[in-house]
Amino acid sequence: MKKYILFLPLILLLNGVAIAVDKPAIGYVDVRKVLLESKAGKKTKAEFEKIIKEKEGALRKEEEKLKAMQEAFQKDQLLMTDDQKKTKQKAFQEKADAYQKMVKEAKQEVGKKDNEYAAKSMVEIRGIIAELAKEMKLNLVLEASESGLLYAEEGMDLTSKVMEKYDAKAK
Repeated sequence: MKKYILFLPLILLLNGVAIAVDKPAIGYVDVRKVLLESKAGKKTKAEFEKIIKEKEGALRKEEEKLKAMQEAFQKDQLLMTDDQKKTKQKAFQEKADAYQKMVKEAKQEVGKKDNEYAAKSMVEIRGIIAELAKEMKLNLVLEASESGLLYAEEGMDLTSKVMEKYDAKAK
């Protein structure tokens, strides 16, 4: 009987702790979907496509110049001296190297712009997620595509709410 009396306060204390702990409130967001399907994301994608088309156009012109230069060399090759051939080959190689450098720089520029957009967007999206989590009194918000999330109830998905707020901020 004395043992039970000694454990009674401990049991009551633990019981009170168990009652005081609420069920954790958790939500998730598909950030990739927000970046690609929001109005702001679609606008940025269109801007990227425009930049890429411009770069491709410039690269295509340089490629055509290289092909024309090579065709002219092959056509006139039989009439040239060895020194003329070497000079033309050297000029062609320099032009080809410049073209390769141009391709590399274009890829780097597009990649840099993509990274800048993603970084800027992620700061905004994280802020929106934090606001929503506080409003909805959530303890935890997961990123759906990278967290390994295998199942969650529909009501836990905050993606559409984040997209709405993100689009509203982008205006």
